[in-house]
Amino acid sequence: MPIAAKAIWSIGFLIGTTTHALDIWHGGWLPYDFRPLPWNIYWTSLVFFDPLAALLIWVRERVAILLGCAIMASNVLVNGYTAFISGYEQFYFGLALQSAFAIFVFVVAFQDLPEEQV
Repeated sequence: MPIAAKAIWSIGFLIGTTTHALDIWHGGWLPYDFRPLPWNIYWTSLVFFDPLAALLIWVRERVAILLGCAIMASNVLVNGYTAFISGYEQFYFGLALQSAFAIFVFVVAFQDLPEEQV
């Protein structure tokens, strides 16, 4: 993976880390009490998984690609459900940004696969 792509990858996941860390800072552990406990645990866990994906892209690229795709797929699904099914319209803008970053992650991951796996 090109260094520029790794840098964008890291910055994107570190933005997610910062968002969740600030939520914990301001709201305490499991701060997302407006949603059911599984959502709360999931979003809180991203304070650990996002920086792991940002670090691993530099040292264990294949693992980072799998983790990054899992994070972004689940994040867009959970936040999309929260926005569109549960009616939290304040998620729309963040979801749009996350979706754009998810597309980047998936495209980079797909391009990095060896030809026999495509």
